[in-house]
Amino acid sequence: IWGHLALQAVPSRQVLNNLNNITLYFDTVLMYNEIIKHLRFRQGGLSMHRIYSALIDIVAAAIFIVPLLALYGKISLRSLKQTLIYIVFAFYLVAVLSLVGFPSVLSLNLDFTINIIPLVDMISDFVNACLNVLLFVPLGFLLPMLWKKYKAIKNTMLFAMCMTIAIEISQIFTFRTTDINDIITNMVGTLGGYFIAKRITKNFTQYPELNAENKDLYIICGTVMLIMFLLQPFTASLLWELIL
Repeated sequence: IWGHLALQAVPSRQVLNNLNNITLYFDTVLMYNEIIKHLRFRQGGLSMHRIYSALIDIVAAAIFIVPLLALYGKISLRSLKQTLIYIVFAFYLVAVLSLVGFPSVLSLNLDFTINIIPLVDMISDFVNACLNVLLFVPLGFLLPMLWKKYKAIKNTMLFAMCMTIAIEISQIFTFRTTDINDIITNMVGTLGGYFIAKRITKNFTQYPELNAENKDLYIICGTVMLIMFLLQPFTASLLWELIL
């Protein structure tokens, strides 16, 4: 009887194989995150590696973004233009979070490297500062074009400030530096995008905003951040396996 129970307690070969496969999968995911850690954030600005990985992240996140937006009722064939703009805006947010180094559930790393001295490092790394400005130009352009509330410049800048501060706080849990210069450059980029939208659009304050509701903005932002933190790392690792 004891021998029979002992045999039952020994894991079968199939169970061991399954455990090995699960271990191998998570090892691959962690290896993917290590690769991205070294490729995505090289000193010297926005390299092609970062752009390439951002595209991978967009595809990986799109697997979840489109179905979730449909579940929220934000995708409709009757309003195809608004649907496409919502999807483009969501993909833009994915690209931003990917490029700035938003943390994920698999790559949390507490690091209190903080720079609170403005402008000094910005001058020594001027190219990267310019790229940070360009990264937030679409935000300043899209917000007032889509949502009536953000036709007021103070609302657009307040949203951009909250977003960039949230990003900088999140970088405490990554290997990047929380930097006051990033907040400054992101705000400048948003301001530039706002004035571009105002310049190229006639009757800016009366421009029809495609019936976009304010809550839609928060739904899209919250959905993208949750996907990037919880789900995207797994699908991105599978895509990297197919490519490499």
